[in-house]
Amino acid sequence: MEKSTHKVEVVRVTLEPHPNADSLSVVRVFGGYTVCVRTDDWTGIELGAYIPPDSVVDSTRPEFGFLAGHERIRVKRLRGVVSMGLLIPAPKGAQPGENVAEFLGVSHYEPPLPLNARGDEESAPPGFRPSYDVDSLRRFVHLFAEGEPVWITEKIHGANARFCHAEGRMRAGSRGTWKKHDKNNLWWRALEDCPEIADFCERNPELTVYGEVYGSVQSLKYGAKPGEVRIAVFDILNCTDWVNAEAALDLAPELPWVPRVAANMPFDADRVFALAEGASLIPGADHLREGIVVKPMEERTDLDIGRVCLKVVSNAFLEKDKG
Repeated sequence: MEKSTHKVEVVRVTLEPHPNADSLSVVRVFGGYTVCVRTDDWTGIELGAYIPPDSVVDSTRPEFGFLAGHERIRVKRLRGVVSMGLLIPAPKGAQPGENVAEFLGVSHYEPPLPLNARGDEESAPPGFRPSYDVDSLRRFVHLFAEGEPVWITEKIHGANARFCHAEGRMRAGSRGTWKKHDKNNLWWRALEDCPEIADFCERNPELTVYGEVYGSVQSLKYGAKPGEVRIAVFDILNCTDWVNAEAALDLAPELPWVPRVAANMPFDADRVFALAEGASLIPGADHLREGIVVKPMEERTDLDIGRVCLKVVSNAFLEKDKG
């Protein structure tokens, strides 16, 4: 699975009346995002640069000077309408579909991780065990056909992880790097408290287990005690092929899987977006969910993004998250 690319894309702007504010308009982007803008600021402007939530802007630039002290782009409610991200006039000469993130100095927000997060090249296993990330369903909602059966799970707020057994020893890694065995390392510490993953990997060295280390990791704690970390598994890779969701559960029922939100559900964008909101399904959690992950019941790929597996982050989470 290829890592998603953070983009600031140039889009065509069509203003729609805001239902509760005469000075504001609503712009729909990619069919899944809504952005509120000041109507007067967009008179005669047809192209905008869309900056999605969880982007970080450089407030020393004139385009973003008004955001000094608030450089992380979030979701807000403006007079009752959810505004997802930021829309600014496109740079001069930019064309629809162009990615202007680098030109505007916009990056993706990466939350800090506790404990030892350094990588170790010598700990990397052989074979195809790629980094893992997913794009937003709001950006690529067109990749699902209306009524297509989908599998939906809770998106856990933590640290991405991958585990395998290769060349006679266990391996643990984050999204981007593999880790040297160290009891103070977040990923190894979580693995030691979840021996069923190591047992499964040792019996199946051709498989790679992907999941999320959570608990005392990010802002959502899921009922974990101070210092406690856990693992929620969300995927299995068989050599170069992702295992279908139902088959993965049958293959490894003993693993601590992420909560299932819906199975074999006919795809309907509005219903799916609504499922991103609500309380976490992790036992003991007393807070909202970060969002959901949506994939087809039968694995497939797309020429533009690769594997079709997309996320919807909860608007309530994006409004409240402090990092």
